[in-house]
Amino acid sequence: MAVGIDAIIFKALTDHLLTMTPALPIAAPNVVFPAAGQSMPSKYLAVSFLPNQTREITLGDDPQQKRGLYQVSVVFATGVGIIGALETVEAIISLFKNRSLFASGVKVTISSEPWASGPIQEGNRVQIPVTIPYYCFA
Repeated sequence: MAVGIDAIIFKALTDHLLTMTPALPIAAPNVVFPAAGQSMPSKYLAVSFLPNQTREITLGDDPQQKRGLYQVSVVFATGVGIIGALETVEAIISLFKNRSLFASGVKVTISSEPWASGPIQEGNRVQIPVTIPYYCFA
């Protein structure tokens, strides 16, 4: 069970991503992907967690604003076109748009509409990063 605030935020965002349909395999930070003995899937999601500087709203021990970016890269094999990847990008944006998530008594709010960056070609893969800005008070 996550107890640190960043761990709680990451878990809330990742648990919400896991509700996406159709589900795709997820490459999470510091987790071997694909699992031993499995081949690399032709399409998957790669997650990055980028906490930012805490914004002090008040003095003292009151809750402060934790903010950052949760980035989900849609990764597809080359040679299959971009339409499927763009549809997955839109599904992720819709999944997180105008959401507040709750985990361990913490409310995580998506602070603005998620956005996609342009496609990035890397060898035999194309990735399209989707950036999801968040904040919470803790």
